[in-house]
Amino acid sequence: MKTVIHNGNVIKEDGIIPNASILIETDRIIDIINEPYPSIADAKYIDANGNYISPGFIDTHVHGGGGFDIMDGTEEAVTEIAYTHLKYGMTSFVPTTLTASEERLFKAIDTVEYVKNQDYIGSRILGIHLEGPYISHTYKGAQNPRYIAVPSNGHYKRFLDHSPSIKRISAAPELDGAMEMARDLKERGIVVAVAHSDADFSCMELAAQNGFSHITHMFNGMSALKSPDYYCRGGVVEGGLILDEFTAEIIADGKHMPGEMLRLLYKCKGPDKMILTTDAMRATDMPYGIYDLGGLEVLIDDGVAMLSDRTSFAGSIATADRLVRTAYRLAGIPLAIAVKMISINPAKLIGVDKELGSIDIGKIADIVIFDDDINIKTVIQSGKIIIQN
Repeated sequence: MKTVIHNGNVIKEDGIIPNASILIETDRIIDIINEPYPSIADAKYIDANGNYISPGFIDTHVHGGGGFDIMDGTEEAVTEIAYTHLKYGMTSFVPTTLTASEERLFKAIDTVEYVKNQDYIGSRILGIHLEGPYISHTYKGAQNPRYIAVPSNGHYKRFLDHSPSIKRISAAPELDGAMEMARDLKERGIVVAVAHSDADFSCMELAAQNGFSHITHMFNGMSALKSPDYYCRGGVVEGGLILDEFTAEIIADGKHMPGEMLRLLYKCKGPDKMILTTDAMRATDMPYGIYDLGGLEVLIDDGVAMLSDRTSFAGSIATADRLVRTAYRLAGIPLAIAVKMISINPAKLIGVDKELGSIDIGKIADIVIFDDDINIKTVIQSGKIIIQN
C-alpha cells in the first residue's frame, strides 16, 4: 500500500521544504520531492492543506498522563499514557519511573516491557528510563526521600539484571559509586544523565570523563553557582552549559523556565545538543485539582504541577505540541530547530536515529501534521493514520 502526503511544508533537520510531497510504502518513507506528487494508481492521498509535515515527536522522559502514572504498574496505565501523548504528536516515548521501592519499580518495569510487545494504540515504547533512586536529598524535588539510594556495591545492577529494556538512568554523580556505575552503563550503551544533583563543577568534569553525557530537566532540581567557603563555585547548571560532553533537556512548558532560559540553553548548547521534554505526570490532559505522584500530593494550577505545599515543581502537565509552541513562539527558536529538539535529537540520545526522528528516505513513517500554531491535525505512525483532527 502506498500513501502520498502532499501540499505541505516538510520539516527536515536542516530546514523546511515548502509545498513538498512524501511517498510512503507500507511503513517506510521511500521518496520526498519539492513539488506535487505525480498520480499513483491505488495510492492513498493525504492533503496537508498547506500545514507543516513534521517527523513524529519523541520524548525520553515521560511519567504519566490521562490520569495514569507508569508507577501504577498496570497495563491500562501504560496504554492510556501512550494514547494520551500520541494525540499531541508524540509518536514514540520512553516511560519513566520514580524513586520508589524496588518491588514497585520492578512491577512498573515488567508492565512496560509487557505492553511494549503488545498491539495497542499509542506512542511507541522505546525502552525504560529510571529517574532515581540514585539522587541527592538536597535536590530531591518531588521524589520520595524514603526510597533514595546510592549506586555503590553494584546496587544498580539489580535493575539491569531484571530488565534488558533500560535505555537511560538519571542519577546524581556525587553519590558513592556513581562514577563506577556510569562507566559500566556507558559500556552497555545506556545513557547516564545528571539529575537531582548537588554536584559542583569539578564533580561535573569528572562525571563527563566517566560516562555521564546528558542533563535531566536542565535548571530544575540541581545545584548552581554558590559560595560554601566564601569562594564561588559552579554547580550542575554551569557544568551543563559549559561542558560539550553533555546534551541537555529542558521542560519547555513556558512555566518551569521563562523564554530567556530556553534562549540561554540554545545559545550555549546549540541546535544539536538541546532536547525538549515534557517530564509529564499523570495529570497531563486532565482537569486541574489534586493528584498523586509517587505517594506525594501534587496540585495542578496555573498550567503546572507542583507539590501541594508549593515548595517544588512535580513533573509537568505539558504535551509535546506545547513544547514546540513554547520554543518557537516564546523563545524565538526557529521552527525546524524546535522540531529537531523533540525528534532527531532525542532519537540520537537513545540510539534509535537510524529508524526514527526525521523525515528521510528509508526511515519509519512516523509523521505529524500541524498548523502554524502547532495544533495537531494528523498523526501518522508507521505509515498509518492514527489520529485525525
